[in-house]
Amino acid sequence: MRIVGIDYGNARIGLAASDPGKILASPLKAIATKKNLRDTAAAILNEFAPYEPIETFVIGLPLLMNGKESPGSKIVRELALILEELSGKKVVLWDERLTTAQVERTLKEAEMRRKKRVLYIDAMAAGAILQSYLDSPRGRFQNSNSGANPPF
Repeated sequence: MRIVGIDYGNARIGLAASDPGKILASPLKAIATKKNLRDTAAAILNEFAPYEPIETFVIGLPLLMNGKESPGSKIVRELALILEELSGKKVVLWDERLTTAQVERTLKEAEMRRKKRVLYIDAMAAGAILQSYLDSPRGRFQNSNSGANPPF
């Protein structure tokens, strides 16, 4: 089973998937956001169909630097509920603060031109969100205990 990562944006959604051992996250692609959240969730599920079986969806939750909800947080929470309803899978919201900025800095340091960065940044941000989750105590505990709640 895999864990998949999602970086939601108003225009594009970055997608990433773990290896079957749930150790490494790999950026996959970015897809266009659809006209409503239900259609967007269906498109996400369609993109991840080849990666079944999926255990968990991890969606980046856009928080403000002070930890409070951002205007985008409400949209991501709604998407998470719809995704959970349509898939029947567990959906985890994961703090994504600075993820896109970190990826952008990495691509700039690699001297990638802006036009090319736009093609990769969303999927790489999804990969960074997912890898952060996989590396966390919560992610490691889930990986070793079949999704049981962590003891903290």
